Amino acid sequence: MNKDSLKALTNAHAWVGLVISTILFIIFFAGSISLFRDDINVWELNPHYAVNEQSESLSLDRVISTVAKEYNINTHGYFILSMPSVEQPLANLYFEEKLSDDEHVDQHFILAPNGKIIGNGNGSSWGDFLYELHYNLHIPEVGLYFVGIVSLFFFVALLSGVVIHWRKIISKFFQYRKEGKKDKLLDAHNLIGVMGLPFHIMYAFSGLVFNLLIIYQISYAVVLYGGDQSKLLTAAGVVDVHLEETKIVLPVQGIDNLYLTAKATLGEVSINRISIDHFGDESASVTFRGADKSQFSTRKEATYHIASGRELYLTKDNFDNDLRGGLAVISSLHFGDFAGYLIRVLFFTLGIGTCYIILTGNLMWIQKKANLRVEKQNTMGLKLVYAMTTGGFIGTIFASAIGFVFARIIPIDYVGRSDLIAYIFFGCLFSAIVVSLNIKAQKQFAAIFLKITAGALALTPLMDWLFVSQGIMAMLNVGYYHVIVVEGMLLSLALFCWLIAARLFVNKRIEVDNEIGNVINTLVQE
Repeated sequence: MNKDSLKALTNAHAWVGLVISTILFIIFFAGSISLFRDDINVWELNPHYAVNEQSESLSLDRVISTVAKEYNINTHGYFILSMPSVEQPLANLYFEEKLSDDEHVDQHFILAPNGKIIGNGNGSSWGDFLYELHYNLHIPEVGLYFVGIVSLFFFVALLSGVVIHWRKIISKFFQYRKEGKKDKLLDAHNLIGVMGLPFHIMYAFSGLVFNLLIIYQISYAVVLYGGDQSKLLTAAGVVDVHLEETKIVLPVQGIDNLYLTAKATLGEVSINRISIDHFGDESASVTFRGADKSQFSTRKEATYHIASGRELYLTKDNFDNDLRGGLAVISSLHFGDFAGYLIRVLFFTLGIGTCYIILTGNLMWIQKKANLRVEKQNTMGLKLVYAMTTGGFIGTIFASAIGFVFARIIPIDYVGRSDLIAYIFFGCLFSAIVVSLNIKAQKQFAAIFLKITAGALALTPLMDWLFVSQGIMAMLNVGYYHVIVVEGMLLSLALFCWLIAARLFVNKRIEVDNEIGNVINTLVQE
């Protein structure tokens, strides 16, 4: 590649990275935390309903009978039971309650290992909030596709970065120059980028698959199947076992026996999800789904007609379809749920490292523009990028830290709890951006803001032991360490923020000392 082409590609790489930087930072930071989504959900909820023993005596029929007597479950809605597991000792029941023909309400109940309802979980969704922030930014309808487009540009930035540094990837792999600020940022940017390249490519590709899947689906349906989407779904392995409603009311019972049948049929599968279609109708069916831990990313399921016990669908080989199996593999890679905590810690580290790559890319652009002659500078653009880097990046971490604090101190049964925490998160983020836009001393502000953020992150573990210590101890006594995992993650982020803040203070003192030295030298010469 000649010099002009390389320069043009470098500029394109810089501008693409700059345009998507703030959104990409939010996606990767929220995604890194979401690797521990199940732990966060347990951390938030279980200490309030901690159980002192493990149990496998959950009676599905008893749970269903109890709920059906007290609530008018919508026949046309969903009914899902998330079973107790090694990771989650409490069962979670989700269904849609019918209040009238036009009014329905979502219900979420917490069940003890013996099936008794012990609490309402509608307000305990902080982990799910962070996960949704990761994949659609909490923007209704279009957010999913917007994140997909950002993933596409991220993929372009990755490829252009590889081309730019291709000749020096091997020879300059371990290079880290401490003398020049620009060189130091560039070397850190390149080193972390090259070391995490397989990770970045995997996330860019899987993000495209998940977020823009509807575009591929429409394209394939039009081009390959002449617009017949049913043929596409059949080829994709989507098996339709839906039965038409008979309008004949029939109580749901016999699920315990069907559960035993499913376990015997599916083999070495830990059934973690049970769903009922057409609840209360004679046509109702039940689906048992779980993962085969003896194989990589293999999911199996069985569906039965409840009234007759007739088998409607059975898979013993990852949904019996290469496409669905391939998507399951991509899903496992994306969520890092195929090898326990070690792989999630590795992915978390690489995810935070990616956030640092985004940060160094912005800082290099800011430094380059700041060094231009005054008449060539776009001061408004420079100020905006600086504010979005400081307020947007640090503001995301700060808002998440405050979210964790309020997820612990707000009573678990407070009405509107989830919405309140969401408002607090976005309020903190937008306030950080607005304040940053009106601050001139960005470095000092960033250093102070990082230390405040570190303090907020470290505050959550303290709140844990002040408010729910008994529940935490009950969990630890039966071998559930999710609270410790979450606290360890928060403390590691707090340490990371504090070290960067300390470094910024040191660099600022060096700059001030240099400026004073230059002034003194000028006076001496005069």
